[in-house]
Amino acid sequence: LLPITGGFPINYFEKIKDLKLGDEIYYKTQYGTKTYEVISSTIIDETDWSYLQETEENKITLITCVRNKPNKRLCVQAIEKV
Repeated sequence: LLPITGGFPINYFEKIKDLKLGDEIYYKTQYGTKTYEVISSTIIDETDWSYLQETEENKITLITCVRNKPNKRLCVQAIEKV
């Protein structure tokens, strides 16, 4: 049996709340692995889409729920290290 976390069998963002500025995120695909450096970790309103605007740099944005705050989201952004 798989553990149930947040209603889902696998919670890929379970430890996103622990990311700090300067931490690295590794994004692995069939084409290779990219490394990103965390530049922000912010609690936002569930309707705030401003963090998904197009940017000049190669940026990854991770958004997940905040425990016991149904109208809030944790938004972590990181820029690719080249």
